[in-house]
Amino acid sequence: MELSKLTRRSFNKVAAFSSAVLSLGALSSGLKEAKAAPVQIKNAEQDETKIIKTNCRACIFNCGVLAHVRNGRVVKLEGNPEYPMTKGSMCAKGLSGLNALYHPNRNKYPMIRVGERGENKWKRISWDEAIDTIAKKLMETREKYGAESVFCSTGGGGNPAFRSIARFCNIFGTPNWYEPGCAQCYLPRTLAYGIMYGGPSTSIADESALEIYVPNTPMKSFVCWGTDPSYSCPAGGGRALAELRARGVKSVSIDPRFTPDAAKADVWLPIRPGTDVALMLTWINYIIEHKLYDQDFVMHWTNLPYLVNTKTKMFLRPNEIVEGGNPKDYVVWDTKTGSPKVMPYPWDDNLSPALEGTFEYKGQQYKTGFTLLKEQAAPYTIEKAAEICWLVPEKIVEAIKIFADGPSGIALGVATDQFPNSVEAAMGSVILNGLMGYVEKPGTMMQRFPSGGTAPAGSLAPRAQHCLPHEQLLKRLGGTEFKGLLQWDAASPTAILNAILTEKPYPLKVWLERSGNKFNVLGNASSWEPAIKKLDFVVHMYMYPTSFSTYADMLLPTTEWLETNMLIDCMNYVFARQAVTHTYETVDETLIWSWILRRCAELGHEGCQKALDPEFMGAELPLWKTMEELLDAKLKRHNVTWKEVKEGKNPIQYMPMEKWAQYYVYKKINPKTNLPLGFHTPSKKLELYGEVFINLGRTGMPYVKKPLPAASKDYSPLPFYMEPSESPNRKIAKKYPLVMTNGRLPMYHHGTLRNNPISREIYPLPEIWVNPADAKKYGVAQGDWTWVENDRGKIRAKCRVTEGIPEGIVYQERFWNPETLNTPTRGWKEMNVNVLTKNTPPFNDVVGTYTLRGFQVKISKADKGPDGVWSKPEDFKVWMPSNNVSETSVPTYPEHGSKK
Repeated sequence: MELSKLTRRSFNKVAAFSSAVLSLGALSSGLKEAKAAPVQIKNAEQDETKIIKTNCRACIFNCGVLAHVRNGRVVKLEGNPEYPMTKGSMCAKGLSGLNALYHPNRNKYPMIRVGERGENKWKRISWDEAIDTIAKKLMETREKYGAESVFCSTGGGGNPAFRSIARFCNIFGTPNWYEPGCAQCYLPRTLAYGIMYGGPSTSIADESALEIYVPNTPMKSFVCWGTDPSYSCPAGGGRALAELRARGVKSVSIDPRFTPDAAKADVWLPIRPGTDVALMLTWINYIIEHKLYDQDFVMHWTNLPYLVNTKTKMFLRPNEIVEGGNPKDYVVWDTKTGSPKVMPYPWDDNLSPALEGTFEYKGQQYKTGFTLLKEQAAPYTIEKAAEICWLVPEKIVEAIKIFADGPSGIALGVATDQFPNSVEAAMGSVILNGLMGYVEKPGTMMQRFPSGGTAPAGSLAPRAQHCLPHEQLLKRLGGTEFKGLLQWDAASPTAILNAILTEKPYPLKVWLERSGNKFNVLGNASSWEPAIKKLDFVVHMYMYPTSFSTYADMLLPTTEWLETNMLIDCMNYVFARQAVTHTYETVDETLIWSWILRRCAELGHEGCQKALDPEFMGAELPLWKTMEELLDAKLKRHNVTWKEVKEGKNPIQYMPMEKWAQYYVYKKINPKTNLPLGFHTPSKKLELYGEVFINLGRTGMPYVKKPLPAASKDYSPLPFYMEPSESPNRKIAKKYPLVMTNGRLPMYHHGTLRNNPISREIYPLPEIWVNPADAKKYGVAQGDWTWVENDRGKIRAKCRVTEGIPEGIVYQERFWNPETLNTPTRGWKEMNVNVLTKNTPPFNDVVGTYTLRGFQVKISKADKGPDGVWSKPEDFKVWMPSNNVSETSVPTYPEHGSKK
């Protein structure tokens, strides 16, 4: 049987293309709009080309870019060598910026539906009319059904102002917004690291794990667990890891796909999707049993020596053993006296605490947190993990030993966020790093290096949490059960879906959506089609039409990243992503949200009127009209203006590298207490026994000021393994025998760029990776069109027969086809793996994660591919950049007349 071969054209073609003067491309999107007048381009050879520093946002990385601009037209992109994470490199996603900016199918003007929903008939309107129409609809809906009947969403990759959505909802008064990637992408990790450590996660793709960029780091090994930086962020994290490997740093890759990171790893563990927590517990068990952990760090800087009441699962407190004891302190078992003793922070050398043991005191049993962790992991032997995870025992041990020979660290990626064991996997990675003492030491990934104090990427707009009334917070859909969502102020997407369909606990009527193609990224995408048809009004803000646009009532054109202004933190620098040009009537989404709220204030919304008051908003900033106004406000404390940053001080180095890479932050002395700072946790220690999770589920603390009603059950203080609800070990495997997973590719980010001619030439159709043994068994061969199906749907893909996926597992990328947007499939039903994913229980207890990986499918040969899909390079010529571009000044805030 023929296996797949690398036959695609070199990426050099992409780089060469980016320097060319762009040619005309045309394809009707089906949206009826006024045609723009063509740009009159002068003789390029006689005109000066300006090189402007900016930053990419084709994904969540912020790679430095030098944009070559001639006569207002961007003609070339290259990497900025000053950007310390990328050192002048760019990937295919970034180089696609020219195609994205000048794509002939850009959303150019505000458009309102004039036919029946779904007929794809539109009329151009002004921004004044668009903002006024939306605001009046919101006010009408609020008056009739309550503010909670409005909900918002974001996502789609590369969102430059992520917090704008939460801010909008908090000010308007609705508790309901969601992102498909929230509980399914990143939140489980930010939650676990935030609540157990008080610092950032170790996600390389999210510009964390900053130690990998430190020159001459003493790192000896690293573990890529469910992450593939060579695919997700090749110019930044992928480049940095390649340099570490070249210096002799060893690596482990835990991924069912044979990615470039797996190919270069010293050990590749092709794990069965959905079983990561079982493997993590096995690593914990092995490290404890073989005493590989850092006993001094575990004893002094984690909460594992503290006594836990085995009945309540809560820590024993001093006020329970000593009259007048401080209930915020903790208790250890003192081996000198054979009794419980209060352990003051950070330590009392007069005590000799037991790290391990079971003790009786006044008729109650207590165990140390370490003992409970050890017992939790004990069933997971190497042999058990090999059985559950489909791995070779010897390879598991070899991987653990590489990790234990530190300094090292686990970089945890999105893969573990995409099944119901999500938070537990993130807990497991914190525990593994913590047991080894890989925390704030040189060469480790858990670090709290300082930021510039401006705004981390994606957080330019403050959330304004104090604006949401408590009684509205109580109405958040899914908010009582999944309190981990409080970290992002988010609701549960499945709870929102159910509320639309059932109108319980209350009806939802208006959807404001800012992202790409929701039908490409939502689990069990088909379940949303009947829901969206029930809504009264749907607004879609994005750069170009997607499948979601065909269900909308209004389209708002947003800026591409080459048209946006933003502050970027990168290590010890602050960079300015600045607009290098502007096309049509596109507007930065950060402005759109603020403009809608300002208009609601004019229409009499009390909360929005308060949000105009600088004194009331304080550090959360009053509503703005321009990006310059917002950026100047953010930079005020640095005594610099946005104009000064972008024109003369880009980038700003706010401290030398040797001062920025601050290690052992927890040991630094707090001048107010003369004690070590410790960690940002209740105990000031690493919370490896998660009592904090129990408190979160019962009250919502530490993310709310007033307690919320308790979840239906306590969250577990320790990670536990849960076999996937659909798995080879369950009855469903008789009908659907193969485990499906997905993952990123280097030319796409989430649902973006499927309309990009260069990206599609590189990877024109979704492939399903099939092991040779499975291909033979199920009658498919290299290049065959293949049916992929389960009870939720049936799609097609091109078969790629490869030993880069284990037997019993298949992989397929989510995909949508803009070329079939105006057909009955609307571009999302042909080859989209999210037709097959699952958005019903079981959910993760803490954040509500549903199943996007590790579910069951079957495959069979198809006679042909879907009608109308494109695969040949010449097919994509109609998407080549257009010269028919109207380049204008940025639209200003519409003035609507007198305020009411």
